Amino acid sequence: MFAYLFEYGRYLNVLGIGVVVALSYLFSLNRRAFSWKPVIGGFGLLFATAWFLLHTRMGSLVTALVTRAVDQLYSAADAGIAFMFGALGVAESHWGFVFAIKVLPVIVFFGALMAVLFHLRIIQGLVWIFARLLGPVLGTSGAETLCAVGNGILGQTEAPLLIRNYLESLTRSEFLLVMISGMGTLSGSIIAVYAHLGIPIQHLLAASVMAIPASIIVSKIMLPETEQPQTAPGTEVSMPSRSSNLLEAISLGTVDGLNLALNIGAILISFVALIGLLNSVLGWASFEMQRLVHFMGDGWQVPMLSLEYLSGFIFKPFAWLLGLTGVDLVKGAELLGVRTVVNEMIAYTSMLQAGLSERAVALLTYALAGFANLSSIGIQIGGIGALAPSRRALLSSFGVRAVAGGVLTNLLIAFVAGLFI
Repeated sequence: MFAYLFEYGRYLNVLGIGVVVALSYLFSLNRRAFSWKPVIGGFGLLFATAWFLLHTRMGSLVTALVTRAVDQLYSAADAGIAFMFGALGVAESHWGFVFAIKVLPVIVFFGALMAVLFHLRIIQGLVWIFARLLGPVLGTSGAETLCAVGNGILGQTEAPLLIRNYLESLTRSEFLLVMISGMGTLSGSIIAVYAHLGIPIQHLLAASVMAIPASIIVSKIMLPETEQPQTAPGTEVSMPSRSSNLLEAISLGTVDGLNLALNIGAILISFVALIGLLNSVLGWASFEMQRLVHFMGDGWQVPMLSLEYLSGFIFKPFAWLLGLTGVDLVKGAELLGVRTVVNEMIAYTSMLQAGLSERAVALLTYALAGFANLSSIGIQIGGIGALAPSRRALLSSFGVRAVAGGVLTNLLIAFVAGLFI
């Protein structure tokens, strides 16, 4: 047992779990109301899920089946890309891998696919089943459990639609869980895109499921329930499809996917450019500071400042708790910072180019698997605020805390995963 814990520094993962709980308690808005039920139930479910998916033959078979199914979906998406772009859509051609052509169109396809599944009520069925299974174990209300599960499938802007009739009446604790579960998870369509980029899909899938109980643990420590939820005994939530027939569903989903793809492409262009500009300014400041130090006759070497360097400095303790060492430690800390300051897509693409060890890639896949970044505050205020205008002030006041909760959620699932891989 001890030998296993010391292998790969897994004892640090145990310490990391304690750090996440301690930080969640430190950020709590009501420490006196702390309740053990959602925490104990959440950890039981979290460890059971991790054990099943990462440590059993059946879990491996399930993951393999889903992986093959996703591969088939990629092939279908590639057929559409090849028809539209010809040789430009072939990564092995002399053009190489063109992100705008190989990735963004996949989002359009998955937007249509998700709309079809939603029209057929398959998505609603999956969400309902998971919510019914989790609620009694975790002691959470029907509405917040439903939304937390939905966030792991639909994403932070679509999942609140499942409980739109209850948003105005949610308690403060329920509302924070809605926000944190949105920050700490990835949508199914985005997971497919990242898997297409080369991120290990078995870990993306495990992270998606594990983040549901993990977000509940963190949220209920940060703000325990002290009010009476309207849907405490469970709820029957009806989420009708926007489409009247299958063809309309495909059309609406395609438009939604196109808007999402254009939004992601535009954000990547602007954010990558702004990061480059900021790094240039920081590099210039470092150079001038070094000149001043030399002019004063001091031999101190000024570090070359960059956004990655600064954010990596802040997140280095968490990378160490993941059990990372050497180059993996330094680069892993930078990636954690970039995900929080910018977004997870840039962090994931940088991870693929960093030359990290296989274990580091696996653990960072969990640690980065969420929308917990500063721009998501605006996304949630705009998206959820449109559904519940009277709660905009609460959304704004919880914004930074929700990002912190999302980061802690992803770190928690990474620490737990480290004990099984």
